[in-house]
Amino acid sequence: MKRLLIWIVALGFILSGCASTPQMELVTHAPQGAIGDDIPITRSQAAKMLALAFYTQEEIGNLPQDTAFPDVSKEDWSYPYINAAVELNFFSGDGEGFRPEDDLLLWEAQILMDRVAPDYEKRMVITDDNRNMPVAYSLWIQLFEKALLARRGEDSIYSYGIQKETQVLFTAGADNTFDRGIFGADGYDLSIYTDEKISFWEKDDEVIGLLSVEEETPTVENIFCQKKGNQMMLIGTGQKAYAFEGTEFEDGLCNVTIENGKATVKEGAKLSGEIVKRVDEKGINLSSQGEMPWAEGFRVYGQDLSSKNQNALICGTDLADYYVLDGKIMGAVIQKDVVPEKIRVLLGGGLQESVSIKGAEGFSLSNGAGEKDFTSSEATLTSDLAWFDHGIVTVSGKVTLTFDTGDVCTYTGLIEMERIEDKIAIINELDMEEYLLGVVPNEMPVSFGQAALEAQAICARSYAYNQFYANAYGKYGAHVTDTVASQVFMGAETALEAENAVTATEGMCVVAGDRIAQTYFYSTSCGFGTRDIDVWSADGTFSGSGKPYLEGQSYGVTQEMPKTEEEWLAFWQDWQLDGYDKESAWYRWKVYYSAGQLAEITQKTFAEISASNQALIKVKQGDDSWKAAIPKELGSLTGMKAIERGEGGVIKILEMDFEKGAVQIYTENAIRKVLSPTKQTIGETINLQRISGGTLTGQKMLPSAFFAVKEMKNNEGTLTGIALYGGGFGHGVGLSQYGAKELAAQGLSGAEIVEKYYPNTTVEKVM
Repeated sequence: MKRLLIWIVALGFILSGCASTPQMELVTHAPQGAIGDDIPITRSQAAKMLALAFYTQEEIGNLPQDTAFPDVSKEDWSYPYINAAVELNFFSGDGEGFRPEDDLLLWEAQILMDRVAPDYEKRMVITDDNRNMPVAYSLWIQLFEKALLARRGEDSIYSYGIQKETQVLFTAGADNTFDRGIFGADGYDLSIYTDEKISFWEKDDEVIGLLSVEEETPTVENIFCQKKGNQMMLIGTGQKAYAFEGTEFEDGLCNVTIENGKATVKEGAKLSGEIVKRVDEKGINLSSQGEMPWAEGFRVYGQDLSSKNQNALICGTDLADYYVLDGKIMGAVIQKDVVPEKIRVLLGGGLQESVSIKGAEGFSLSNGAGEKDFTSSEATLTSDLAWFDHGIVTVSGKVTLTFDTGDVCTYTGLIEMERIEDKIAIINELDMEEYLLGVVPNEMPVSFGQAALEAQAICARSYAYNQFYANAYGKYGAHVTDTVASQVFMGAETALEAENAVTATEGMCVVAGDRIAQTYFYSTSCGFGTRDIDVWSADGTFSGSGKPYLEGQSYGVTQEMPKTEEEWLAFWQDWQLDGYDKESAWYRWKVYYSAGQLAEITQKTFAEISASNQALIKVKQGDDSWKAAIPKELGSLTGMKAIERGEGGVIKILEMDFEKGAVQIYTENAIRKVLSPTKQTIGETINLQRISGGTLTGQKMLPSAFFAVKEMKNNEGTLTGIALYGGGFGHGVGLSQYGAKELAAQGLSGAEIVEKYYPNTTVEKVM
């Protein structure tokens, strides 16, 4: 029996003809090229693609399982996807046969295109002769992608959570093992692609669609190989044994070509004992090699040969072996555990245009080519100096540095400087306890009392411990920066009270189970704290599981947590309310904007936030959906409201309504920046009034996102202004520093204060 497949010119969707394909014989190996030119897409496969475009696997599993089909069992692999596609109104529902294994026909494909992207103008040419013809799998892939792109007006389907992967398939089955991942593939038998490199779409570790066979005789690059007898074991995310041909090799990273079930090897040269100076996604700087680029598709392995990323290669340590081929680093294999005895700090808050160096007792500069001593003079370095041509410049001696901002600080320990992006990265490496001496008095006033300072020292040490392993500033060669982005560090400047607190808590950290807790802290609570997952969300979804010890709780407030917007407004309007943080000037605050001022301010701040993270600003569309975009030409402000609050009242999603549209802002930090209480050109000066300490002007962002909105309207109902009543200063997660001060005054010890703010944790000596 012959099967007819419809083919259409991809760009114009103009009918170009149909092809007749003979009955297919058993295929054990797929040829190179696009997948599915000669096979049709089934209705169940199309339903799966559509379901996973708009839902996650978890959401699909949580949908009501009410839709019944006479030809689809609820136990079938396809039922959850079909049920989801019906829920999305792409396919029809109850009581009808779905025909899951039937081919998707041309007229059905056009209906699906119309439902996914109703505003897309290009259409297929459908006639009586072709309407009932099956659509080729590879063509459906094109139609599916174009419909998704047209629906959101984007040039990538990444916003749907769909990513393209190109990997070598080791084994096919219930779990399909590729060289870089294990993926489900409901509705597909991938066995004919075994030992081939294929491209496919995936979401939530599930294959959505197959794209092409890239290589029939693939080379698996930068993979760890072990020789076992006459076989070679390739270890990626998955692993597989192959018969081995060729010269002997040592266990390590290799490029392996697979042909007819046999492997040939090109091994990398091993480097050991190298200290990581700097690392990012482009390359790595090693102590004796200098800067070297990563090979494409480089891999990093843990001690158990599990997959890691480059951030696992912690700056300032010699924890791994590296493998080099053709002048590029193929990857690394971590060989040992390391502990944060020392920490590396990025100074000056970021890269510098220049830096001036002065030492009371002199200092010296050295690089890979030489050394120069300075006895009493001052040196100013800019990135264009030849000193940086040889790599990292090291400063020896106790020195005072002057930064671009004009800030001046004195430092001990190792100072390293490197040219990065035509600027200078300045790193101070020093012992952890010495680092804390420069943190504690700059994060908390020493007048807060010994117990409060001890609590701060314990939290600061725990925070630094985790940042060491996170290696978040590895691209600069650091673990932390010296600003509030990490912890404020002022070098060798300290205070006796801070020294006493650091000494009394030496090596002590906050422990949750078998891990060091993530110890966030902030200035002032509003009387309630919040959860980590209600504050931080890079994609604006607030998904993921939070830390059980980072939860919303009350801090000296006896009343129940408000539930309605009216109750929250009354809570923050009560400036006499008792709480641990009552003595802070930020315990209660308020600010007023005219409607015109807010419209002008947000025109600027919307663009700034969207530029830094487009997921945090969304604009309402004609179909009432929300799309990440930069708002433009919105007209006058007509209203503002909290759409969703987290624990403790922090606003997670704020909506602002305008004459010509509506905008939603996601996460407390973005909300605080969008509502910047600083006059632009319109109206009176914007004053931020606090419970004590007077009013402030020119603030870049709101003190917190713990606030309620009070709209001001004239007799005609037109919005004239917005008043915000709020409390607290900072994100509200973890330890409140003013609260710690009060608890210290009540007689709690440093450890007891810590355990109050991080419930179900203990303070233990771990370093």
